[in-house]
Amino acid sequence: MAQDFELSFSADILGKLSGGEISVEQFLNQVFEDKQNHTNLCRSLAAYFYDEGGSPEVREFDIVQASFNADNLNGAFKCEFKVYYFFTCSDIKNDKHENITWKFKIDATLLNIAFVGEEPWVRDAD
Repeated sequence: MAQDFELSFSADILGKLSGGEISVEQFLNQVFEDKQNHTNLCRSLAAYFYDEGGSPEVREFDIVQASFNADNLNGAFKCEFKVYYFFTCSDIKNDKHENITWKFKIDATLLNIAFVGEEPWVRDAD
């Protein structure tokens, strides 16, 4: 199932985005500079990998390929990150690089952004 969550941001950075002073990528990076916002995205990224076991954890990410439609205040971006796995019973640690595309919609009145991640791949039984 796709992950979704909402974050708040300041009116100041929305004004900069709307005025063309910053790119959508810079806007998103400023939103995620907030420690709680950063943590929320890391948790949502890790949630995609809970079924794989090993207590997945995401600590950092990069925002790439961001796009934005100023008319309807929505856009998308790809999030590149590393998933760290910790298998406590066997004392094994592992990691892998991943990416997930997120769509977002800005509510300029409430100063929040709703994010919806991509649907995870489902493997069919052979």
